[in-house]
Amino acid sequence: MSQFVESRKKSSGFELCGRMIRENDSLVVFIDDVGKFEIPGRVLMGVLAGLGDEELSWGKVRLSESGRGLYLDIGTGSYVGPVSRVRAVMEGKNRKGPVSRVVNAS
Repeated sequence: MSQFVESRKKSSGFELCGRMIRENDSLVVFIDDVGKFEIPGRVLMGVLAGLGDEELSWGKVRLSESGRGLYLDIGTGSYVGPVSRVRAVMEGKNRKGPVSRVVNAS
């Protein structure tokens, strides 16, 4: 008779839900079932430089405490993209990058 061991895997706290691309000098974020959001290049560079959060018509853009994530607070939801991928998209090294929804870790 074989034995089974049940183990629970912790949730990462993030769920892939969209993508980001560069259009002209702006970062455009597409979030599934939510919409399209544009971050002007000058605003994005200020946030990435650590100059503080920026309020836009659709919500707020902010840098994570570690500096490795770019957060978008839209309505009651929070979304994040890796800063390394944001920079790669804006520099033209990558065509697109991932965007994830912040979910409660269990």
